[in-house]
Amino acid sequence: MRRAALVLTFVLAGLWIAAPAQAFAHNRVASPALHALLDGLTLLVASAPVWTALLWTGSRRWLLAALIAVVQIPVAIIGFVPIVNPYLHLTLFVLALGLTAVSLRVVRSQARATAVPAPTRH
Repeated sequence: MRRAALVLTFVLAGLWIAAPAQAFAHNRVASPALHALLDGLTLLVASAPVWTALLWTGSRRWLLAALIAVVQIPVAIIGFVPIVNPYLHLTLFVLALGLTAVSLRVVRSQARATAVPAPTRH
């Protein structure tokens, strides 16, 4: 419960801080609904390292840093480069979130595979 409260606090703080600051990334979008959607997606993509780290259960911190670098560099480029066509921007955001989701799934499955099983009582 504390972790959820902490994540919610960071998400709300990110929305409060990032919404005006990240508007430049898609400043030519005329539709307020599409602009709000792109703001939310920018926040999801930009906060991906935080929730990746929160979901990390292994002790290999360097692997986590490498994963964040490999995943977040293209995601950051997609998220913060102004793209004139909002539909291309939206498509690239979906691809970026998909890349993040795949990396989370791989990390979680590897963490489960390398976890030491608890001793069983006979």
